Amino acid sequence: MTDTRPSKRARNDASPQRLGEESTTGYKHSDAFWLRDGNVVLVAEKVAFRVHQSVLERKSVVFKDMFGVPQPENAERMEECPLVHVSDAAEDITHLLSVLYDGDRFLNMDSPISMRMVFALLQLGIKYQIDYLRDEAISVLKIVYRPTYAKYIGLKRSNNALRVTERRLTEDSIVVINLAWKHGLSSLLPGAFYVCALLPYRTLADATVRVLEKDDLTKLSSDDLVRCLNGRQALQSKFLRRFKFLSKTTACSDCLKPHECPESLQDRKDEDLWEHVSNIIDGDFDPLEEFDWMQWLHVCDECRMHFDEVDGVARKNMYDGLPGTFNLVSFMIEHPGP
Repeated sequence: MTDTRPSKRARNDASPQRLGEESTTGYKHSDAFWLRDGNVVLVAEKVAFRVHQSVLERKSVVFKDMFGVPQPENAERMEECPLVHVSDAAEDITHLLSVLYDGDRFLNMDSPISMRMVFALLQLGIKYQIDYLRDEAISVLKIVYRPTYAKYIGLKRSNNALRVTERRLTEDSIVVINLAWKHGLSSLLPGAFYVCALLPYRTLADATVRVLEKDDLTKLSSDDLVRCLNGRQALQSKFLRRFKFLSKTTACSDCLKPHECPESLQDRKDEDLWEHVSNIIDGDFDPLEEFDWMQWLHVCDECRMHFDEVDGVARKNMYDGLPGTFNLVSFMIEHPGP
Protein backbone atom coordinates (compact mmCIF):
# COMPACT_ATOMS: atom_id res chain seq x y z
CA MET A 1 0.00 0.00 0.00
CA THR A 2 1.40 3.38 -0.94
CA ASP A 3 1.96 5.51 2.14
CA THR A 4 0.24 8.84 1.56
CA ARG A 5 -0.32 9.84 5.16
CA PRO A 6 1.66 12.39 7.16
CA SER A 7 4.25 10.99 9.56
CA LYS A 8 2.12 12.10 12.48
CA ARG A 9 -1.51 13.03 12.52
CA ALA A 10 -1.71 16.80 12.91
CA ARG A 11 -4.25 18.01 15.43
CA ASN A 12 -5.99 21.34 15.19
CA ASP A 13 -4.60 22.70 18.44
CA ALA A 14 -4.83 26.26 17.15
CA SER A 15 -8.56 26.09 16.65
CA PRO A 16 -10.62 28.00 19.23
CA GLN A 17 -13.01 25.03 19.26
CA ARG A 18 -11.78 22.06 21.23
CA LEU A 19 -12.13 18.62 19.69
CA GLY A 20 -15.45 16.95 20.39
CA GLU A 21 -17.31 20.23 20.91
CA GLU A 22 -19.97 21.49 18.54
CA SER A 23 -19.03 24.37 16.25
CA THR A 24 -21.30 27.28 15.45
CA THR A 25 -22.43 25.32 12.38
CA GLY A 26 -23.88 22.59 14.60
CA TYR A 27 -21.27 20.02 13.55
CA LYS A 28 -19.10 18.20 16.04
CA HIS A 29 -15.41 17.83 15.24
CA SER A 30 -14.27 14.22 15.03
CA ASP A 31 -11.95 13.33 17.89
CA ALA A 32 -9.96 10.99 15.66
CA PHE A 33 -9.90 12.85 12.35
CA TRP A 34 -9.74 16.61 12.60
CA LEU A 35 -6.39 17.14 10.90
CA ARG A 36 -4.86 20.60 11.10
CA ASP A 37 -3.59 20.55 7.51
CA GLY A 38 -6.68 18.83 6.07
CA ASN A 39 -8.30 20.58 3.12
CA VAL A 40 -11.75 18.98 2.93
CA VAL A 41 -14.42 18.27 5.55
CA LEU A 42 -16.65 15.19 5.39
CA VAL A 43 -19.82 15.33 7.47
CA ALA A 44 -21.61 12.17 8.60
CA GLU A 45 -24.41 12.32 11.16
CA LYS A 46 -23.34 15.88 12.09
CA VAL A 47 -19.79 14.73 12.85
CA ALA A 48 -17.15 16.62 10.84
CA PHE A 49 -13.95 14.94 9.63
CA ARG A 50 -11.21 17.27 8.36
CA VAL A 51 -8.99 15.17 6.13
CA HIS A 52 -6.92 15.35 2.94
CA GLN A 53 -8.69 15.39 -0.38
CA SER A 54 -5.65 13.85 -2.10
CA VAL A 55 -5.72 10.80 0.21
CA LEU A 56 -9.39 10.12 -0.54
CA GLU A 57 -8.95 10.68 -4.28
CA ARG A 58 -5.95 8.37 -4.41
CA LYS A 59 -7.88 5.52 -2.80
CA SER A 60 -11.35 5.98 -4.32
CA VAL A 61 -12.50 6.92 -7.81
CA VAL A 62 -15.89 7.76 -6.30
CA PHE A 63 -14.35 10.41 -4.04
CA LYS A 64 -12.25 11.64 -6.96
CA ASP A 65 -15.35 12.14 -9.10
CA MET A 66 -17.21 13.69 -6.18
CA PHE A 67 -14.51 16.29 -5.59
CA GLY A 68 -14.27 16.97 -9.32
CA VAL A 69 -17.80 18.40 -9.46
CA PRO A 70 -17.61 22.24 -9.58
CA GLN A 71 -18.99 23.85 -6.43
CA PRO A 72 -21.12 27.01 -6.43
CA GLU A 73 -19.66 30.15 -4.90
CA ASN A 74 -22.02 29.95 -1.93
CA ALA A 75 -21.23 26.28 -1.21
CA GLU A 76 -21.04 25.38 2.47
CA ARG A 77 -17.54 25.62 3.94
CA MET A 78 -16.01 24.99 7.33
CA GLU A 79 -12.82 26.73 8.41
CA GLU A 80 -12.16 27.59 4.76
CA CYS A 81 -12.48 23.94 3.67
CA PRO A 82 -15.19 22.67 1.30
CA LEU A 83 -17.77 20.63 3.16
CA VAL A 84 -19.10 17.33 1.76
CA HIS A 85 -22.06 15.51 3.30
CA VAL A 86 -22.11 11.70 3.16
CA SER A 87 -25.01 9.43 4.10
CA ASP A 88 -22.88 6.95 6.06
CA ALA A 89 -22.76 6.42 9.82
CA ALA A 90 -20.12 8.51 11.56
CA GLU A 91 -18.68 5.37 13.16
CA ASP A 92 -18.31 3.75 9.74
CA ILE A 93 -16.52 6.79 8.32
CA THR A 94 -14.16 6.68 11.30
CA HIS A 95 -13.39 3.03 10.52
CA LEU A 96 -12.83 3.86 6.84
CA LEU A 97 -10.47 6.74 7.56
CA SER A 98 -8.61 4.66 10.14
CA VAL A 99 -7.73 2.15 7.45
CA LEU A 100 -6.98 4.74 4.75
CA TYR A 101 -4.55 6.56 7.06
CA ASP A 102 -3.29 3.68 9.20
CA GLY A 103 -3.85 0.68 6.94
CA ASP A 104 -0.61 -1.04 7.84
CA ARG A 105 -1.86 -1.33 11.41
CA PHE A 106 -5.41 -2.51 10.70
CA LEU A 107 -4.82 -4.72 7.66
CA ASN A 108 -1.97 -6.73 9.16
CA MET A 109 -3.18 -10.33 9.44
CA ASP A 110 -1.86 -10.50 13.01
CA SER A 111 -3.64 -7.34 14.14
CA PRO A 112 -7.03 -7.49 15.89
CA ILE A 113 -9.97 -6.01 14.02
CA SER A 114 -13.51 -5.54 15.31
CA MET A 115 -16.42 -7.12 13.51
CA ARG A 116 -18.05 -3.69 13.35
CA MET A 117 -15.04 -2.42 11.40
CA VAL A 118 -15.21 -5.42 9.07
CA PHE A 119 -18.86 -4.63 8.28
CA ALA A 120 -17.99 -0.96 7.67
CA LEU A 121 -15.08 -1.80 5.35
CA LEU A 122 -17.25 -4.15 3.32
CA GLN A 123 -20.09 -1.66 2.92
CA LEU A 124 -17.95 1.42 2.25
CA GLY A 125 -15.37 -0.48 0.23
CA ILE A 126 -18.18 -1.41 -2.17
CA LYS A 127 -19.88 2.00 -2.08
CA TYR A 128 -16.70 3.99 -2.72
CA GLN A 129 -15.13 1.36 -4.99
CA ILE A 130 -12.12 0.73 -2.77
CA ASP A 131 -11.63 -2.83 -3.88
CA TYR A 132 -8.81 -3.84 -1.55
CA LEU A 133 -10.90 -2.88 1.48
CA ARG A 134 -13.88 -4.84 0.19
CA ASP A 135 -11.67 -7.87 -0.48
CA GLU A 136 -10.04 -7.65 2.95
CA ALA A 137 -13.43 -7.53 4.67
CA ILE A 138 -14.67 -10.53 2.69
CA SER A 139 -11.53 -12.52 3.52
CA VAL A 140 -12.01 -11.84 7.25
CA LEU A 141 -15.67 -12.88 7.09
CA LYS A 142 -14.69 -16.09 5.32
CA ILE A 143 -12.32 -16.85 8.20
CA VAL A 144 -15.20 -16.61 10.66
CA TYR A 145 -17.94 -18.15 8.47
CA ARG A 146 -16.05 -20.93 6.71
CA PRO A 147 -17.48 -22.22 3.41
CA THR A 148 -16.29 -25.83 3.83
CA TYR A 149 -15.85 -28.31 6.67
CA ALA A 150 -12.11 -28.59 6.05
CA LYS A 151 -11.74 -24.85 6.58
CA TYR A 152 -14.14 -24.93 9.54
CA ILE A 153 -11.99 -27.53 11.29
CA GLY A 154 -8.86 -25.57 10.39
CA LEU A 155 -10.37 -22.53 12.08
CA LYS A 156 -11.26 -24.44 15.26
CA ARG A 157 -7.71 -25.73 15.50
CA SER A 158 -5.98 -22.39 14.89
CA ASN A 159 -5.97 -18.92 16.40
CA ASN A 160 -7.08 -17.12 13.24
CA ALA A 161 -10.51 -16.30 14.65
CA LEU A 162 -8.89 -14.50 17.58
CA ARG A 163 -8.05 -11.68 15.21
CA VAL A 164 -11.72 -10.67 15.09
CA THR A 165 -12.71 -8.90 18.29
CA GLU A 166 -15.93 -7.52 19.78
CA ARG A 167 -18.02 -10.25 18.21
CA ARG A 168 -21.73 -10.33 19.04
CA LEU A 169 -23.04 -13.83 18.45
CA THR A 170 -26.67 -12.73 18.21
CA GLU A 171 -26.30 -9.77 15.88
CA ASP A 172 -23.26 -10.69 13.82
CA SER A 173 -24.64 -13.77 12.07
CA ILE A 174 -27.82 -11.89 11.15
CA VAL A 175 -25.82 -8.93 9.81
CA VAL A 176 -23.65 -11.30 7.75
CA ILE A 177 -26.75 -12.97 6.29
CA ASN A 178 -28.13 -9.60 5.20
CA LEU A 179 -24.79 -8.38 3.83
CA ALA A 180 -24.35 -11.64 1.92
CA TRP A 181 -27.78 -11.30 0.30
CA LYS A 182 -27.24 -7.61 -0.42
CA HIS A 183 -23.83 -7.97 -2.05
CA GLY A 184 -24.09 -11.43 -3.63
CA LEU A 185 -21.62 -13.10 -1.24
CA SER A 186 -23.32 -16.47 -1.25
CA SER A 187 -20.36 -18.43 0.16
CA LEU A 188 -20.93 -16.70 3.51
CA LEU A 189 -24.57 -17.78 3.76
CA PRO A 190 -24.27 -21.44 4.92
CA GLY A 191 -21.92 -20.68 7.81
CA ALA A 192 -23.90 -17.61 8.87
CA PHE A 193 -27.22 -19.49 8.77
CA TYR A 194 -25.65 -22.33 10.77
CA VAL A 195 -24.70 -19.93 13.58
CA CYS A 196 -28.01 -18.09 13.36
CA ALA A 197 -30.11 -21.26 13.46
CA LEU A 198 -28.62 -22.22 16.83
CA LEU A 199 -29.69 -18.96 18.48
CA PRO A 200 -32.49 -19.22 21.08
CA TYR A 201 -35.99 -19.22 19.59
CA ARG A 202 -36.87 -16.02 21.43
CA THR A 203 -33.84 -14.26 19.96
CA LEU A 204 -34.83 -15.31 16.45
CA ALA A 205 -38.41 -14.17 17.00
CA ASP A 206 -37.33 -10.77 18.34
CA ALA A 207 -34.99 -10.28 15.38
CA THR A 208 -37.60 -11.08 12.72
CA VAL A 209 -39.71 -8.52 10.86
CA ARG A 210 -42.32 -9.07 8.17
CA VAL A 211 -40.91 -6.33 5.92
CA LEU A 212 -37.15 -5.76 6.17
CA GLU A 213 -36.10 -2.12 6.36
CA LYS A 214 -33.52 -1.32 3.69
CA ASP A 215 -30.75 -0.19 6.05
CA ASP A 216 -31.49 -2.39 9.07
CA LEU A 217 -29.02 -5.24 8.89
CA THR A 218 -29.81 -6.57 12.37
CA LYS A 219 -33.24 -8.01 11.48
CA LEU A 220 -34.17 -11.26 9.79
CA SER A 221 -36.69 -11.45 7.00
CA SER A 222 -39.56 -13.89 7.49
CA ASP A 223 -38.14 -16.06 4.68
CA ASP A 224 -34.78 -16.27 6.45
CA LEU A 225 -36.49 -17.12 9.74
CA VAL A 226 -38.15 -20.08 7.99
CA ARG A 227 -34.73 -21.14 6.69
CA CYS A 228 -33.32 -20.98 10.22
CA LEU A 229 -36.14 -22.97 11.80
CA ASN A 230 -36.28 -25.64 9.10
CA GLY A 231 -32.50 -25.87 9.10
CA ARG A 232 -32.39 -26.20 12.87
CA GLN A 233 -34.84 -29.10 12.74
CA ALA A 234 -32.75 -30.81 10.06
CA LEU A 235 -29.56 -30.31 12.11
CA GLN A 236 -31.22 -31.86 15.16
CA SER A 237 -32.06 -34.99 13.16
CA LYS A 238 -28.57 -35.20 11.66
CA PHE A 239 -27.01 -34.74 15.08
CA LEU A 240 -29.00 -37.64 16.54
CA ARG A 241 -28.09 -39.84 13.57
CA ARG A 242 -24.44 -39.41 14.53
CA PHE A 243 -25.15 -41.76 17.45
CA LYS A 244 -26.21 -44.53 15.10
CA PHE A 245 -22.90 -46.34 15.48
CA LEU A 246 -23.68 -46.85 19.18
CA SER A 247 -26.53 -49.14 18.14
CA LYS A 248 -24.17 -51.53 16.39
CA THR A 249 -24.73 -55.11 17.47
CA THR A 250 -21.44 -56.05 15.86
CA ALA A 251 -18.08 -54.33 16.05
CA CYS A 252 -15.98 -53.22 13.09
CA SER A 253 -14.65 -55.83 10.67
CA ASP A 254 -11.13 -55.61 12.15
CA CYS A 255 -12.29 -55.72 15.77
CA LEU A 256 -9.81 -57.19 18.22
CA LYS A 257 -12.44 -57.84 20.93
CA PRO A 258 -15.61 -58.94 19.12
CA HIS A 259 -17.26 -60.15 22.32
CA GLU A 260 -16.60 -56.97 24.32
CA CYS A 261 -16.83 -54.00 21.96
CA PRO A 262 -20.56 -54.27 21.03
CA GLU A 263 -21.48 -54.45 24.72
CA SER A 264 -19.38 -51.35 25.48
CA LEU A 265 -21.11 -49.45 22.68
CA GLN A 266 -24.52 -50.34 24.06
CA ASP A 267 -23.51 -49.21 27.56
CA ARG A 268 -22.38 -45.85 26.17
CA LYS A 269 -25.64 -45.44 24.29
CA ASP A 270 -27.66 -46.07 27.44
CA GLU A 271 -25.58 -43.52 29.37
CA ASP A 272 -25.20 -40.75 26.82
CA LEU A 273 -27.85 -40.67 24.11
CA TRP A 274 -30.79 -39.46 26.17
CA GLU A 275 -28.70 -36.73 27.72
CA HIS A 276 -28.08 -35.35 24.22
CA VAL A 277 -31.77 -35.70 23.35
CA SER A 278 -32.58 -33.62 26.42
CA ASN A 279 -30.05 -30.98 25.38
CA ILE A 280 -31.64 -30.76 21.93
CA ILE A 281 -35.07 -30.24 23.47
CA ASP A 282 -33.60 -27.48 25.66
CA GLY A 283 -31.95 -25.91 22.61
CA ASP A 284 -28.46 -26.44 24.02
CA PHE A 285 -26.56 -28.46 21.44
CA ASP A 286 -23.77 -28.13 18.90
CA PRO A 287 -24.50 -30.32 15.85
CA LEU A 288 -20.79 -30.44 14.98
CA GLU A 289 -19.58 -31.18 18.50
CA GLU A 290 -16.62 -33.51 18.52
CA PHE A 291 -17.34 -36.56 20.67
CA ASP A 292 -14.32 -36.39 22.94
CA TRP A 293 -15.74 -39.23 24.99
CA MET A 294 -15.03 -41.60 22.09
CA GLN A 295 -11.40 -41.83 23.19
CA TRP A 296 -12.59 -43.24 26.52
CA LEU A 297 -14.84 -45.91 25.03
CA HIS A 298 -14.01 -49.38 26.31
CA VAL A 299 -13.44 -50.73 22.82
CA CYS A 300 -10.39 -51.91 20.97
CA ASP A 301 -8.17 -49.50 19.05
CA GLU A 302 -9.46 -50.74 15.70
CA CYS A 303 -13.08 -50.05 16.65
CA ARG A 304 -12.21 -46.68 18.15
CA MET A 305 -10.43 -45.55 14.97
CA HIS A 306 -13.21 -46.92 12.80
CA PHE A 307 -16.05 -45.22 14.64
CA ASP A 308 -14.09 -41.98 14.94
CA GLU A 309 -13.64 -42.01 11.17
CA VAL A 310 -17.34 -42.77 10.62
CA ASP A 311 -18.34 -39.85 12.84
CA GLY A 312 -15.83 -37.56 11.12
CA VAL A 313 -17.46 -38.31 7.77
CA ALA A 314 -20.89 -37.59 9.29
CA ARG A 315 -19.74 -34.19 10.57
CA LYS A 316 -18.13 -33.33 7.24
CA ASN A 317 -21.27 -34.25 5.33
CA MET A 318 -23.36 -32.22 7.75
CA TYR A 319 -21.31 -29.03 7.31
CA ASP A 320 -20.72 -29.37 3.57
CA GLY A 321 -24.46 -30.06 3.23
CA LEU A 322 -25.48 -26.78 4.87
CA PRO A 323 -26.54 -25.20 1.53
CA GLY A 324 -29.16 -27.94 1.19
CA THR A 325 -30.08 -27.83 4.87
CA PHE A 326 -30.96 -24.13 4.60
CA ASN A 327 -32.45 -24.26 1.09
CA LEU A 328 -29.59 -22.23 -0.40
CA VAL A 329 -28.38 -24.48 -3.21
CA SER A 330 -29.87 -22.35 -5.99
CA PHE A 331 -28.15 -19.25 -4.59
CA MET A 332 -24.65 -20.67 -4.24
CA ILE A 333 -23.09 -18.73 -7.12
CA GLU A 334 -20.91 -15.87 -5.97
CA HIS A 335 -21.78 -12.45 -7.36
CA PRO A 336 -19.47 -9.89 -5.71
CA GLY A 337 -20.89 -6.44 -5.15
CA PRO A 338 -20.18 -3.70 -7.68
